[in-house]
Amino acid sequence: MDKEIFTLVSKEKEKVKLFQDLANARAEVICKGDSDNLCKLKAYSYNDQTHFLECNNNSTTVLKNGEEFLGYFFLGGEKYYFEGNIQVLHGAYSIALPKELYHLQRRQNYRVKVPESYGAHFDILKVNGQPQPIKGILANLSSQGCLVVYRMDNPLMKVGDKLDGNLFIGGREGIELEGIVRHIKVDDKNKVIQTFGIEFTPLNPILENRLFAITMEIHKEIFKRN
Repeated sequence: MDKEIFTLVSKEKEKVKLFQDLANARAEVICKGDSDNLCKLKAYSYNDQTHFLECNNNSTTVLKNGEEFLGYFFLGGEKYYFEGNIQVLHGAYSIALPKELYHLQRRQNYRVKVPESYGAHFDILKVNGQPQPIKGILANLSSQGCLVVYRMDNPLMKVGDKLDGNLFIGGREGIELEGIVRHIKVDDKNKVIQTFGIEFTPLNPILENRLFAITMEIHKEIFKRN
């Protein structure tokens, strides 16, 4: 993990305290399993003997017993991230105290760099409401925006333009997004290569959570490759 972005919660008692606080606050743990849909679990109890956080499913998405997931939660305005395998028995969900739990330092601005070999792209469909298909390679991604490299002979977009497009990551189904061009950089050596910073807006909480979970999943996959 990038130490500038993630801080490992290394002490057992600190992790226990976080899970106890989750239960006491009846807080939500957002989990992403095999599906791109998110499962929202509401914590209600922490077992000091088994070290399991007991939860109720607060969404229509379900996780299978033993399914691997990425989870995150907010406490005191701070975001925490971990991985685990869910236990499901008679509809009740249990999360074991994770071996590694991370505190996300810059929760609003975290971006994951996406290698070109990853096969991710953001394809524009409309610019300011007018059809303008442009295919681009995704360079980085956050829950609130992305950086995309486009090859175009002429500047077809400018700062402030409103975009409609589809985000494709690996073999996943495309995600329809709206955005605004925030900045543009033209390659000094090759004017055809233009890099655009795009802010996703409007962005509802469900879609933002989904994008954050996908961002974390990409980070995990790339981290394992390296």
